[in-house]
Amino acid sequence: MRKTMETSKKLLLFADTLLVVVCIAGIVIAYVCRDTSPFAYIIPAVSGLAATSHGFYYWKAKNENMQKYGKNVEDNFENENGGQDYYG
Repeated sequence: MRKTMETSKKLLLFADTLLVVVCIAGIVIAYVCRDTSPFAYIIPAVSGLAATSHGFYYWKAKNENMQKYGKNVEDNFENENGGQDYYG
């Protein structure tokens, strides 16, 4: 049975691919046209998209893992530290 890729991973792949394509195109255009204006607007915008996509993906993964393993981590921490909380 073939397992499909998750939608969030597809979006990450798209954002990263777009970033690489835009960076390469920006370098080529800057070399050919002797104009560095793509570096001022387009590349930072695509980099921001990729960084935001990764941030939300890691936030989503953290929350999913806390739902799966969170209670076990909290119980183990309390047992190892004599019932003290995380900051105490």
